[in-house]
Amino acid sequence: MMKCSGWFATLLTLLLSGCQYSKAAPVYAALIEQTTPDMIREIQHAIVALKGGKAPKLANNVFMQRSTLFLEKGNIRDAYGQPILGSREGGVTGFELQIRGEQCVLFYPKTGEYRVLPGIPCVPNPK
Repeated sequence: MMKCSGWFATLLTLLLSGCQYSKAAPVYAALIEQTTPDMIREIQHAIVALKGGKAPKLANNVFMQRSTLFLEKGNIRDAYGQPILGSREGGVTGFELQIRGEQCVLFYPKTGEYRVLPGIPCVPNPK
């Protein structure tokens, strides 16, 4: 009986000490110092992977000034190109550029998921 409780105490000690090393990597808001067309395409692919739909058009300076990106779906239009009153297709969808550990990622707060952006060098957002 004593062997079993000693074994249990050892196992418990190992499990508890293991928890100290399994902490999540720190997360920081990030920016991109200079974008390229390839970086913009990578962000677009990550957005589609996270929320579906078509790749959105993004500004050439995306994530250069702010860590957040808000996308708004437009209104459905009639045959004359006029918005149909009350036809909102969706609302606003937000994303955040982050540094998680050593990786630059695009985070989708709505689902809590993120995609690693290996071709994008992020820098911490000083704000």
